[in-house]
Order: sequence, then structure tokens, then C-alpha cells
Amino acid sequence: MRDYYYYKIGVSAVVKTQRFMAATWEIKNLHAQIRIEHYPHKDFFYIKWCGHINSEDTIAVAKKYLELQQSFHCPKILNDKSDVTGDWAEANDWLEYEWLPLAVAAGLRYFSMVVSRDLHDLAPAQDLQKRFSPDCEVKLFRDLTQAKEWLESV
Repeated sequence: MRDYYYYKIGVSAVVKTQRFMAATWEIKNLHAQIRIEHYPHKDFFYIKWCGHINSEDTIAVAKKYLELQQSFHCPKILNDKSDVTGDWAEANDWLEYEWLPLAVAAGLRYFSMVVSRDLHDLAPAQDLQKRFSPDCEVKLFRDLTQAKEWLESV
């Protein structure tokens, strides 16, 4: 039996299944696969990104997170973009002005991000870190273990 909830997010189609008391949503995308897992015993969402992403993918996942956050009220996100390429910088304005106030109101306090080795990922991540402060503490990492350790320590 799983002790977390598992979601797959993409952009074009949604499939919902239920197994082992875990809810699963899949939204298919030709270029990217995104998974959201809820770990209630650690009080965080883990968001795993794979493939080539863009701003639309980022906004779609952020909206799904807000929907889930309304039920779970987790103060932490572990956002793992270590396996992506693509430019999602255009989503930062929307994330700052539309998403962040709603996420913080629903309980978000800490955001740990593992950045990709793709150079296009670092600049938007650093920009997002500045935009989220002081409402939400954001730390950037190149290593998933370090990102998770920091999140578990706060």
C-alpha cells in the first residue's frame, strides 16, 4: 500500500485511475511527462519533470498543484527539473502574480528546486527565486539528495 498520492501531468488528455488507495491523473504530452507525488508523512509534494518543457507545461502543472494544495495544505514543494530541457521563463510573471499568492494562501512556505544541467533552466530558476522571496523561501540545487535534505530540515 502506498503512503503517497501519485499524479502524472502533461498538457493534452487526462486519465484518472485509482489503485492501492492512490489517485493517479495522467495528462499526455508529446514532449514532456510530469509527475506530482504527495508525501503526507514528510509534508511535501514532489514534482518530477522529464522531457522538453515550456511555459504552458509549467502553468498547467502549477494549476494542478493549486487544485491539490486546496485539499492537502502542504507547506513544501520539492520541484525536480533535473531531467528537462526547454525554456519556461515566460511563465515566471504568471507564477509570481497569479500562482504565488494563491499557493501561499493555501499554505506553501518552502520551495526546493533541482535545476537541470540545461543552461536555459538556471536563469528562469534564479529569477523565480528572487520573485518568490520573501513570501516563500526558495533554494536551488543541482543534487536531488541535497534538495530533499534541505526541505526535510525546515
